[in-house]
Amino acid sequence: MSEHEQTGRPVPWREANPEAYAQLKRTWGVIGHSSVLMVLSLSLIGTSLTLGYLYWPGWLETFARLGTSGAAVGCGAVGLWRLVRALFRSVRAVIRTRRRGAEGKAQGAAGEESVPEAAPTAASS
Repeated sequence: MSEHEQTGRPVPWREANPEAYAQLKRTWGVIGHSSVLMVLSLSLIGTSLTLGYLYWPGWLETFARLGTSGAAVGCGAVGLWRLVRALFRSVRAVIRTRRRGAEGKAQGAAGEESVPEAAPTAASS
């Protein structure tokens, strides 16, 4: 008998699916970190654009712009990669949980149907 049937209250999804809930929780953390990387990337792009207004020698300005642009691209790429990977893992965990739930219901129904009935025994005289 499930907890829902025993207590009469529905079981929260996060308690019924701890693995998928943990993956979703990790995904929110990764989304936060990825957002920070994206903001850092935008800040570096702004820095790169601002360097043109400073009066530096040409080679130093070029070097600084290339450095900040490269860092911006790197931060953006890492942030985007982590975000996509985390979302893919979360979707996969939820699908896996639903599949297990469907298999569990199917096995439970098959188990109930496969219970052999007691065969009537012939009374020995």
